[in-house]
Amino acid sequence: MFKKIALAAALITSAAFATWDYYPVLEAGKGSAEAGMYYDWYHKWSQAGIKVGGRYSLIQGLEVSLQGWGYQLWAEEDCDHCANGGDGLRDLTLGVRYEIAPMITVFLDFNLPIGGDEVTSDEIALYGGAQFSMPINDVPGLKFGTEAGIFWGFAHGDNDYERGLEIHLGGELAYTVPNVGVTPLVGIQLKYRITESTWEDWDEGKKKKVERGDDSDGDNQFILWLGAGYFVIPNQLELKAKLFVRSGDHAEMGGDASGIYVGAEFFF
Repeated sequence: MFKKIALAAALITSAAFATWDYYPVLEAGKGSAEAGMYYDWYHKWSQAGIKVGGRYSLIQGLEVSLQGWGYQLWAEEDCDHCANGGDGLRDLTLGVRYEIAPMITVFLDFNLPIGGDEVTSDEIALYGGAQFSMPINDVPGLKFGTEAGIFWGFAHGDNDYERGLEIHLGGELAYTVPNVGVTPLVGIQLKYRITESTWEDWDEGKKKKVERGDDSDGDNQFILWLGAGYFVIPNQLELKAKLFVRSGDHAEMGGDASGIYVGAEFFF
């Protein structure tokens, strides 16, 4: 039970693996730092923790970031006689985004499994693709951003487990209310598995290891989020809150869960 809970924590955590946001990079010489708390749940299972990150534009159009790090407080099942756990440092994601043309950005994120034993996914992974974003000139304060990417997890563990390739498609629409500073937003993301996950297993008949698969190609996950931001200090300190709902075929992609995130981003 303990291993199952630890695995569930790692899988739901991996569902948050993503770029910083869907909008243009910051201007050269500018950056931001963010910290917040998350809480996820599904039936009797829940997890909570703290996430921190930061980004900085080295030159015009080139932004680097540190994402998703922090500390997970728990991930456990609410039941009698359960060996619960799931606390420790989170894995770290390093990201880079580069604006190749107005409104078009390419990105690459690199997941480092440096987290605690009960939290880490043990998986080195890459997520790369492109984004398109723009303001809606006819409606001042309205903007949207979209993203398309491919997630590739490398083989790891004693049995060389390798997660199947995934296509991620997402978008977000946000509107800053004039003279108020509040920005409500709505976003969606679809994850689609294009190859099955594989691993090596001992075949007694052949007296050697053989590759096996889980027929997970074709599985998908849909994520919807609603949220809002508010600048308590104009253009410098923004408070954020988001509600997530996830529904998917495969637990490895994040499965079914709901979540809340509350945080603050400081711009400098």
